Amino acid sequence: MRTPKALIVYFSQDGTNARVADAIATGIREAGYEIDLCNLRNGQAPDVRGYQLVGIGSPVYYFHLPLNVSHYVQHLPDLGGMPAFVFIVHGSHRIDTANWLRRTLERKGAREVGYFHCRGEAHVLPLLREGYLFSPDRPTEDELLEAKTFGEAVAARSAGAGYVRPPFEPKPPLIYRLERLLASRWLMEHFYSRLFYVDCSKCTACGLCMEVCPTGNITRNPRGLPQWNRRCLVCLSCEMKCPEEAITSALSRLFPGILLRWVFRYNVRRWVREGELKYIRVTHRRGAIHRLGPVRSEERTFEQITDC
Repeated sequence: MRTPKALIVYFSQDGTNARVADAIATGIREAGYEIDLCNLRNGQAPDVRGYQLVGIGSPVYYFHLPLNVSHYVQHLPDLGGMPAFVFIVHGSHRIDTANWLRRTLERKGAREVGYFHCRGEAHVLPLLREGYLFSPDRPTEDELLEAKTFGEAVAARSAGAGYVRPPFEPKPPLIYRLERLLASRWLMEHFYSRLFYVDCSKCTACGLCMEVCPTGNITRNPRGLPQWNRRCLVCLSCEMKCPEEAITSALSRLFPGILLRWVFRYNVRRWVREGELKYIRVTHRRGAIHRLGPVRSEERTFEQITDC
């Protein structure tokens, strides 16, 4: 009998999503599948045709899917009833980010066999500038074990086991919808992504920004300094990790981005006050995050917060 094959396509910048993907893959593999793992950071994913199970994994950027993940899913072929699952890793609230992904796979003809989510460290520049690292040291070992168990479950459902599909996430509060508007796909592609500035008096042309860019979007200009092309995700890794603080994005110096930072500042104060997320105080200087104390806050679920 031919060994069934599963493809897991995900996007991971700093390795968090990769750990979750590996844990899910372990569960599927132990159920008898051959697994191919593809991080969109490392290049184009293989054709899904020829696989018997497909999974899509993504972080949450500004309460959206990253542009490269949504682009990949939009260009999938008709899946013709192929079993498919989704997993989301989020540093703060996932809200309804997965809804678009689940619905799009359904429109592509997939048969959903699982939806998993867990937390990961929120390496988000506006939050770090406020002095907060949310969801530190996540996912935990217990969460990774849950991811492995989830992998075993989707393998069983792919083979015909019963599945009660979770309901779609509810519409998010107004403040998160405002953030998504300020971080809309159009603004990301046509505005924020084209307005990076490098201070020539500070830049040493070390090339770190090119190394950390997940899409290879940054190249050198004739002077050896970084220049940005048209594949930017506005992850801000280049600005966040520059050891000379030579890079400035539109989120730092132009009104829509500054307004988005104000909204993030409001979020920080709300999250700390209400206690829905664990966090640790940090400083962010010269491209490095420095922890200042112990993890704080007893975590409550988003549903508990919205019910208060």
